[in-house]
Amino acid sequence: MATDNKAQANRTKRNPKQNSDRAIQETNNSSIVSKRSTERLYYPQPAIPPADSDFPYEGNHFFRHFVQKPQRRSPLINHGYWIRMEAVHTIVKQFLESNSVQRKVIVNLGCGYDPLPFQYLAKRSTSRSSTVFVDVDYPDLITLKVNTVDSSSVLSAVIGSHKLGAQIDSIALSSSSYYAIRCDLSNISALETSLKQLNLLDENCDFLFIAEVSLTYMDTSAADSVIKWASTATNGGASFALLEQIIPAGPAHPFASTMINHFNRLNTPIKSIYHYPTLHAQKLRFLDLGWNSAVSRDLLEVWVDDVSLETKKRISSIEPFDEWEEFYLFCQHYVFLVASTSTENIDEERVNLRNSHESQIAWTKVSHGTSRVQRKWAAAATLDNTIISFGGLGSCTRLSTSCITAYEDELFEVQDYPTPSARMCAAMANLSSSKFLMCGGRNSPTAVLSDTWILNLDSKQWQKAAAMPFARHRHVCATISSGKVIVFGGFYPSGESVSEWILYDASINEWICLSSNVELGACFSPSFCWTGSFGILGGGFSLQGHIYQRSYRWMISGHSIVLEPISTNIFNRAGASLMPFEDKIVLVGGVVSEGLLQVEKSIVLVNTLHWSSSAVACSTEREGFPMLVGFNMLVSTEGEIVISGGGAVCFSFGAYWNRVTVFNARESKVWKVIEQSKFCADNVVDHVIDSSVENGNDMSKVSKIRQVFAGLLHSIQDWENIYQAGLPVIIKNADIGDCVLKWTPEYLKSSVGGDREVVVHTSEAKAMNFQKKNFRYITMPFERFIDEVFLPSHGSARYYLRSLSASKPAGVPAIFKEDFPTLAEDFKHPVELQEFLQGKEFSSPFRISSPQVGMWLHYDVMANFLVQISGTKRIRVYAPSDITKLSFPAGASSSTIRDIFATEVAGVTPFEGTMAPGDILFLPSMWLHATNPLTASISINTFFKDLSSSVYATGRDVYGNRDLKVYENSRIAIAKIRQAFQGEEVPEEIKKFYLLRLADELVN
Repeated sequence: MATDNKAQANRTKRNPKQNSDRAIQETNNSSIVSKRSTERLYYPQPAIPPADSDFPYEGNHFFRHFVQKPQRRSPLINHGYWIRMEAVHTIVKQFLESNSVQRKVIVNLGCGYDPLPFQYLAKRSTSRSSTVFVDVDYPDLITLKVNTVDSSSVLSAVIGSHKLGAQIDSIALSSSSYYAIRCDLSNISALETSLKQLNLLDENCDFLFIAEVSLTYMDTSAADSVIKWASTATNGGASFALLEQIIPAGPAHPFASTMINHFNRLNTPIKSIYHYPTLHAQKLRFLDLGWNSAVSRDLLEVWVDDVSLETKKRISSIEPFDEWEEFYLFCQHYVFLVASTSTENIDEERVNLRNSHESQIAWTKVSHGTSRVQRKWAAAATLDNTIISFGGLGSCTRLSTSCITAYEDELFEVQDYPTPSARMCAAMANLSSSKFLMCGGRNSPTAVLSDTWILNLDSKQWQKAAAMPFARHRHVCATISSGKVIVFGGFYPSGESVSEWILYDASINEWICLSSNVELGACFSPSFCWTGSFGILGGGFSLQGHIYQRSYRWMISGHSIVLEPISTNIFNRAGASLMPFEDKIVLVGGVVSEGLLQVEKSIVLVNTLHWSSSAVACSTEREGFPMLVGFNMLVSTEGEIVISGGGAVCFSFGAYWNRVTVFNARESKVWKVIEQSKFCADNVVDHVIDSSVENGNDMSKVSKIRQVFAGLLHSIQDWENIYQAGLPVIIKNADIGDCVLKWTPEYLKSSVGGDREVVVHTSEAKAMNFQKKNFRYITMPFERFIDEVFLPSHGSARYYLRSLSASKPAGVPAIFKEDFPTLAEDFKHPVELQEFLQGKEFSSPFRISSPQVGMWLHYDVMANFLVQISGTKRIRVYAPSDITKLSFPAGASSSTIRDIFATEVAGVTPFEGTMAPGDILFLPSMWLHATNPLTASISINTFFKDLSSSVYATGRDVYGNRDLKVYENSRIAIAKIRQAFQGEEVPEEIKKFYLLRLADELVN
């Protein structure tokens, strides 16, 4: 077997194309799971048809046959895949409904597991006698797909009587209306031979070729050969639908670079983008390769033009979604092109409202700070040369901290206690030279806030003010005079617009609802500012994600807003920032609906006298242009445009965070960033940024507690990257089954059984300690235990369950699914972790604890996943190298420190984090850790062996905390050394001399 493995490794090494082909096929596994997520949410299951129906599977969910373990993707990914799927469906429907009397053939080039043929052959409207679907892909992948089809009674019934080809045959499956062809698309002659063998090319058929993100993985010359061949291969008419990535602003654009790096990491580089980077280049590609006409659009145009308002409303009602800027960026990096051999002209004239600019002006130098501010959609205001922001979305969660961006010598701190709650998409403005108003925002898109806070720079503290009359987020605001702030628009919990305009008056601490002469309807994240004498309002999103094509000049008269249309479309953006500068308006960033916003159009100076505009030259010297989404902006007194924070989730490709970027009109000072910490009531730092690492400057006032890194799982590659890094990580918002919603106290009692007895720890201390034994074990009915945890009596006792094996508590490790079978179906690991754990799992204890019953500092020999199901839990983690400084007795896996959360230890650098339901902590072996549930908590541990089985100690190990065999044997050797020295009549000083030498030999 070893020889065979070596031979296989050598073959793999010799054939890089095989490695690349395999990696390309793996992209299908990820995309099909995402499409299944979209199908489950956005495509309703049809009603059960009558038993005698001729079309019993019409409208069925067909992706489920190819995805055994569905996962729910993020709303952004669901939206993105929905528009991808909808674009393809639109062209297929048009093709099948055309008036042509010819037989129609749909060839899916690089089909993967896409069930497109079954979706249409199951429809009543599809004529099976005159319609043929052909799936084409790599031989191995087609073989797997055919096996699934043949073994499924539903799929087999849809295609009818069929025949399987031999393993070596190119035609793997054939029926009267469906064929599956094994073929590498780079071998066009093989594909043509197979189609001729089926008599499809010889007949006068109409063809539709579909290539959805498949040709781009090929060498571009080979992909072009496929396109050219398809234009002449048929006797009848032919159409070609291409959907793949483009880079309309070049490879340095933040979204493009993130996308390119993602595919490069997967060993599946996308190649067509360099030859055909834009919509126009893709159109010329097809015209040059033999097609008579081509319409080239991006997916945003498909969303805006082809999707009905009713459908958009239905999609919006399925799951909360407001990340429209990120959706725009995704859509504008995908081309959907339809080409035809027909000589009839295709109408592709579209209104293009691009602006003509004056000559560019001289903001040509760009400098980048060392700080990468990982927060976007924070509320922010400016004071002189300082940006003060609060909250926003960080790398893994919404923030409840402040961020100061200023000249190096002007930095100051804000005491974030008491503090507003964590939020994003709030609005902020100056009330005076020392006070700022912040209002609204959201937690989740459905948890919208109405509270108002005032930051007082004299006391450097937050103070609560009168709440807004209606909760809203993604609204905008502007200071119109000292102590008065206008707020407009925003998303409302009801989804409807209410009191579009409101005014805060600090002198009476009240909000006043204002009327206006124009009813604008729901509008969020528009271009908005106050110039000192009038305001500007333009663009913004509608509830369905359209950008309004309207701009106004506004004034305030009493309790009314007066709007006047203005003759420019330059402000028709969403998510942009506006700020007065001298006698002009600086307009920066955001997104537009007419193609990706190009770098040269991203920063514009607008003359408000005649609404002319001048683009700011934005050459970059050190790295790519910033992602002008979710950012904060300042125009300094020195003439600098400063961008702090911002970035975007680039679909499933990863996240991009901006560095502090300064566009200089003249020489600039040094800009720095300080991210403040949130202090809990007990003055323990919850999380801060380690300044020496993140910011490159010394901020000695900031604690050295670091935040545990957090991330998301979108693919098995994400998990493999986390695992290979070997550091603790909190995986956020994982799909762990129905347990998060189901496991209420009553459900647990009824499912487990109230009379079942469990052994639990009980203690009156806030921190249990194994070495001090400040707890005791008791046996009690499960029902009483649950009541004491979730509905505690007036006593001070706290309770903690670490489950044991139900069959042999003293003999074998706990396995959750065996010990609690009635709960087993509710819980699961994400599919990426399920695959990883196969053959490695050692134990999986069930943990339930009262609030504030801390677990002692200890280490586990085995790596593990801690899955948080209910409640929140604080964790503190130390590197294995810190063990000698944290009071671990020789041979013990637990520290003697009574309460590590209340103890500061010199010379160590702990990591901290807070876990919420759906979070998973990956803890590598030997990392020292402690937990403290902030509320009643339910979790499940899964310990696993990721080292060679030979290194673990043999014999009984119920808890999985026996040290490795080499350590146990070494301690025996040390005992023998100790005994040897004790038996010799040697002076103590000489014994010490030799023991120190031995210790030095061990260390060095």
